[in-house]
This record gives sequence, structure tokens and C-alpha cells, in this order.
Amino acid sequence: MKALKNLNFKTLYSKYQRFFVFLVIVLAMTLMQPGVFLTAKNFSSILLAISVYGIMVCGTIFVVLLGGIDLSVASLSALCGVVCVKVIVAMNYSVVGVLLGILAALIVGALCGVMHGFIISRFGVPAFLLTYATSSMFKGIAQVICDNKTINCLYSDFFSFIGGGRLLGIPMSVWIMLVFAVISWFVLNKTLLGRQIYAVGGNREAAGLAGVPTKKIIFTGYAVSGITAAVSGIVLASMIEMATYSNASGYESNVMTAIIVGGGSMLGGVGTIQGALLGALLVGTVSNGLTLMSVPSTYHDMVKGIVIIIAVAADAFKRYRDSGLSRFHFNFLKKKKAVSSKEAG
Repeated sequence: MKALKNLNFKTLYSKYQRFFVFLVIVLAMTLMQPGVFLTAKNFSSILLAISVYGIMVCGTIFVVLLGGIDLSVASLSALCGVVCVKVIVAMNYSVVGVLLGILAALIVGALCGVMHGFIISRFGVPAFLLTYATSSMFKGIAQVICDNKTINCLYSDFFSFIGGGRLLGIPMSVWIMLVFAVISWFVLNKTLLGRQIYAVGGNREAAGLAGVPTKKIIFTGYAVSGITAAVSGIVLASMIEMATYSNASGYESNVMTAIIVGGGSMLGGVGTIQGALLGALLVGTVSNGLTLMSVPSTYHDMVKGIVIIIAVAADAFKRYRDSGLSRFHFNFLKKKKAVSSKEAG
């Protein structure tokens, strides 16, 4: 009873702030689009829209928790999609060809991720600069492989089912996102690797002194990001039944927006997979609402940028307030004013 008494709205809001924001947005969109927005069909379309970059989020969250960033996820996703479809077409759309194509894409994604981790940890190259450069490189490689053309993949029901099929009425891409979300949650919350990732992201030097193999952890984090980028590329290629170098273009923005809006810190050590996916759902809901209200797509990025600024500002304010610095500053000014008044008197 005492616990229930102390559990006031302020405490609940502080703990579930982003969920309350999501509910407010859903309520606003429902009132503006009655009978259209809050339907099972529309909610399914939102989940389908976020599923591809939601899969990326499940891996990129590892990198962000390490205090890094991966701007190459969209280009790597496109490259892996091209590799997968190229193998499938070369093997005449056979089931074995599909499996080999998927395996080849996963290997490419993992190797690219490990390359990122090695260069960043071994040579100290800033993750922002490296992944920005490799983003262009992966896009260029994909252009060469597909000869700057679109590779169609229309004749494999097995491959098409991965991104276009449904299980229990729910799109397979959403199931794949949920599976990766559960795996990410388990790794980050229930394993030694997860604790080490948070430790390295919180303070790399202290983690190293405590015996945490920081370089291996960084390898692993970027490798996971590479693998989920590959999976998203496979799913997207299956969903649209084609692959080209421009697949997933701009998705890196959606991924980073979801993680930041979901409470992840670019400084590392702070964030959860459930928060990041809620951020993805929030971004997807806003985009869906804007589309239903016939707002031109040219304004969507602007709204997304405003959402990021508000989320980062709110998070910074919350940390400042919770740290006690605001109270200390207020008390300091109060004492200083009292001393000044006494001296003046």
C-alpha cells in the first residue's frame, strides 16, 4: 500500500516519459483522422513501414551504447541486398541459391562491421568519419556489382515470402524485427557481453582497467550492426522483389532518430532496445499521420529533425535535473545573494 501511495503521476511520467508522448501523439492523430488512423490495418502498415529500419536499430543500438555511430547501415544494407539477389539470380532462383545468397549477404555484413570495429579500436579513427566514408564506399561497390542497374528477383516464392509473406496475419518482416529485438534485449540485459557493452560505453578507460577486453567488445558491437544491416537489406530486397545500390537510402537517419528519440545517448552507456524500438514506432507513427493528413513528403524530414531536437533537449534537461546540479546551482545563488545582502547591510 505504501508503494502504491508513493507511485504518483510525476514518478510514472518520469519513468515512462516516451510512452506517454507516444500515447499523446496517437490520441492527437486519432482526433485529427477519426476512423482512419486508429485501425488494425493502419497500425499494421506502420509496423510494416518501420520493420526494415527497426531490424537495423536492433544492431545499431550496440554501437551507440559503445559511444560510437554507424552512418553506413543504409549503404551496407543496399550492398548486402544486391549481393543476395545477385547470387539468387545466378543460381536460377533455386532454394539453395536463396540460402547461399542470404549466407553471402550475412558474411558481407559481418565482415564490414568487423572492419569498422578493427579500424576504430586499433587506429582510433573517429566512428563518424570512418562510417561516413565507408557509406560512400559500400554504395559504390553495390553500383559496380549491379552495373548501376536494378536487379529484379521475381521468380522465387521462397525469397519473396521473407519480406512479403504473413504469419498469423502479421507481416514476416515484423516477425523478424521482433525476433531480433528479443535477441538484442536478452544479450544486453542478461549476458556478460551486454554488461561489458554498457561498461565500455560508460567509460572505456575504466572498463579496460577492470579487465574488459574493450577491442573485442567494439569488434562485436560493429559486427552485430553489420549483420542486422545485412538482414534488413535481405528483407527489403525480398519485400520489393528487387535490389539496387539505392535501396534503404536515408534509413540511417531513421535508425539514429529512433535510437535518440528512444532515450539512447550518443555519448554511450545509456539506452535500451525497447526504448529504441518505441522511438522507431513513434517516428513511424508521426510519418504515417503526416501522410494521412496529405502533408507533402518534403516536410517529413523537417518534422523528423524537430522531433530529434525536442527529444535531445528533453533528455538533456532530464539528466541535468536528475543530477542535482540545478538544485546545487539554485542553492549556491541563494547563499551568494544572502552573503551579498549581509555585506551590503
